[in-house]
Amino acid sequence: LQDAAIEHGVDTLLWDALSGTIGAAARLRDVLEPRARAAAARELFVLPDLQGATAALGAAGVPVLITKGTALAYTAYPHAWLRPRTDTDLLVSRADVPPATRALENCGYRRSAAVSTGELVSHQIAFERTDPHGVHHVIDLHWKIVNPQIVADALTFADLWSGARGVPALGAAVRVPSPVASIALGCVHRLAHHQGDDRLIWLYDLKLLASSLGAEDWTRFEDLACRQLIAGFCLDGLRTSRVHFATVIPATVEDALAGAMRDEPSKAYAEGPVSKRDVLLSDLALLGSWRERVRLVKEHAFPSPAFMQQRYGTSRRWALPALYVHRLVTGASKWVRQ
Repeated sequence: LQDAAIEHGVDTLLWDALSGTIGAAARLRDVLEPRARAAAARELFVLPDLQGATAALGAAGVPVLITKGTALAYTAYPHAWLRPRTDTDLLVSRADVPPATRALENCGYRRSAAVSTGELVSHQIAFERTDPHGVHHVIDLHWKIVNPQIVADALTFADLWSGARGVPALGAAVRVPSPVASIALGCVHRLAHHQGDDRLIWLYDLKLLASSLGAEDWTRFEDLACRQLIAGFCLDGLRTSRVHFATVIPATVEDALAGAMRDEPSKAYAEGPVSKRDVLLSDLALLGSWRERVRLVKEHAFPSPAFMQQRYGTSRRWALPALYVHRLVTGASKWVRQ
């Protein structure tokens, strides 16, 4: 149970839930307590670092949204450290990526080679820094919510910004998506990036968000999911959350989402899993020109040298040709097997 709680990101939640218990439950809580203390201690360093980064973005005139785990940690959970996360996801408009990059670099962040970045293959840049206390911080700067073209623009920065709200604890410049948009974002991200790899913490996020909605909110959610052609994503996420956490979904909303998903081009994700090959073929079909299609294939096959060196654990640039050949051969064999 301890191992499962850690794997699913709910170890601090379980520690909190076991307060006041006796016997085996109390002993399990004792075992989990060091992790809870470590999470609470880490938050003392994460919060000021995040405040500094968002203040710098605000000073640079960059509107920015904090999304996913960090946004929910400070809005949906009683204590931010109860919601584990290894990075902070920021969403900006594509035009604001250059000034946002400069602002983060001025805060001591440096681009990481851990994520393959391109105009079409991956719509994000990873930044990292280690503070004077030795605490490692990671920020993922996104300009689209996910990579697959079929839903990459389902929730644009403008869509999410229109209903965004402030978070006083994080500073005056900070905005997070509304609970309605956060459910949609969580459901899309869950299937588009993590097919078949459900973690309980993601489903518990949906439980907390859904329980905060009123009747008008559910109407707005239904309209958003159907209008943006992500009803299948949203229905699958909420139903799976209901299986594990008894998440309540209004019957009328569930029926509307089920009816809408039948005509959605992205319904394959809800029926999934979708292979990497199928995602690539879908991306190629949706791109508007052959120039873009060639660029996408090139970005998949030949990511940056820095990414290749980090992925293969070498600093030897002379080895790059062999590494690219290895990537092409092993990647092709995996896609053929799929």
